[in-house]
Amino acid sequence: MARPDTIPPIAIYGMGRFGRALAGALKAAGCRPARTGGRKTGPRALLAGLKPGTLVVLAVRDDAVAPVAAEFAALPGAGKLAFVHASGAFGTALLAKLEDTGANVGCFHVLQSLPPNHGHRRLAGAWCALAGPARLRGQLAALARRLGMRPFVLPDKARPAYHAAAVLASNALVAWLALARDLMGRAGFAPRQALRMLLPLVRGTLDNVAALGPETALTGPVVRGDTRTLTRHLAAMNRKQAAAWRAAVTQTTNFAEAAGRITKAQARAIRAVLFE
Repeated sequence: MARPDTIPPIAIYGMGRFGRALAGALKAAGCRPARTGGRKTGPRALLAGLKPGTLVVLAVRDDAVAPVAAEFAALPGAGKLAFVHASGAFGTALLAKLEDTGANVGCFHVLQSLPPNHGHRRLAGAWCALAGPARLRGQLAALARRLGMRPFVLPDKARPAYHAAAVLASNALVAWLALARDLMGRAGFAPRQALRMLLPLVRGTLDNVAALGPETALTGPVVRGDTRTLTRHLAAMNRKQAAAWRAAVTQTTNFAEAAGRITKAQARAIRAVLFE
């Protein structure tokens, strides 16, 4: 049996962004995956000939994990392997059918946003949430460190809040930047030029958050109490843009008030502008 700090042979089922990134990172680290596959070839083709103890990474969307796990569980030899899924929101319960066969099961979620191509370059330095029995966690931690990631154990009960935070920090940020790009369009800038102008601002903001923390890093009209500026903002937007913008500025106002950056009176004045 492999030691807890030994990286076992690895197979990847699902060659979307994460599957391709993991395969590329393994190759770059000298740990070429034993086999890769997906829906076109099916679970049976992936399992055929795998050595006992092989780690099978189910790199599929969250809703597909349990059905795919059930397909693998129905195949001979599944109980001699280990399986992990890559979801951040769910724990090992999604792999219950596989666990019933005697397979070791766990979770391996990378806290990173991956592009369609060359995603393996983004894995180094990312945090990686692990779950599973101790021996499997040790192997997953060894794998994460081999790929330059920072492994940590995440209990199942903590996963919904953890993943919700990740969605805000990544997916929601993309949506807000798309809105900012569109508003720059109302100012006369082409979409590509708008992003070229906004991204240095975003990077500077992130640097400030890293150096100062969110409470001190916050700048702009809300922390200055500039209600006239906010009024002008609203006048420049269409109805849908204004609705999204109000939600963002409401959260900014709540945060600024809680952090002591504005007074209660200033917060009331801003909310009056937003919802008058």
